Order: sequence, then structure tokens, then C-alpha cells
Amino acid sequence: MNYQSSGNPKPFAIIGLVFAILAFLFSMIPCVGFYAVGPSLFALAFSGISYLGLKQRNESTSISLAGLIIGAVAISIGIFQYYKYETVYDAKAKIENSINEAQGEILDTIQKKVLEKAEQKLQEEISKDSILQIKKDSLQKIKNDSVSK
Repeated sequence: MNYQSSGNPKPFAIIGLVFAILAFLFSMIPCVGFYAVGPSLFALAFSGISYLGLKQRNESTSISLAGLIIGAVAISIGIFQYYKYETVYDAKAKIENSINEAQGEILDTIQKKVLEKAEQKLQEEISKDSILQIKKDSLQKIKNDSVSK
């Protein structure tokens, strides 16, 4: 395919190299380096366009080639960081779920124990203050009085 462009591809090479350098620097930042994938794609696009244009003109392709290489490295680092930190975030989520489940189980156990103790105390109080207990005490008193006479 012989495509003849009337423009100068060197500005595209410079823009691609600048995007590639910025993407590379951004990709080296831990935990957020995977956001460098977008600028890396721009760098690859601009550098690729300029590389093809400069190659057709038989001019120096060093700037666009540097942009392609640095952009490819930056996108590789960004993708690596994405997959690496995805596993870290998954592990973090599993740990949080385990902690939440353990807290729920502990709270349920404590709640059951408290309810059992409260029910036991309530039964004790009811047995002390019930009318049946008063009747039993009255009958016992009557028996004691009749025996003592």
C-alpha cells in the first residue's frame, strides 16, 4: 500500500515520544501504574504513524522507534501492574470477608449466650415471684402452724 502523505510526520514522532516517556514514568508508580495503559496506546499510535511516514520518506526513524519501544515497555509494565495488583485486591477482599464472617459468628454466639443467661435469670425471678410460690409458702406456713399447735 503506497500512501503518500503531504504532512510532516516528525511532529507525530515527537508527540509519540513525549506520550511514551510520560506513560513510562507513570507506569512506574506503584498501585496506579496500570493507568499508564491509555497514554501508552496514544504513544504507540502516534509513534507508529510517524514511523510509517518517515520510513516511506526514507528519513530517520529513530525518534518514532524510541517512542514505539518506550510505549511498548510502558504498556507492558501497566498490564503487569494491573494483574499483579488485581490479585492483591482479591486477597484483600477475601480477608475482609473472612473477618466479617468471623465477627458475625462471634456476635451471634455472644447474643445466644446473653439471651440464654437472660432467659435463665428471668425464669429464676418468675419462679421466686410467682403466685404458685406464694401459695406453696402459705401452705407450708399453715402446715408448720398446725404441727406446732
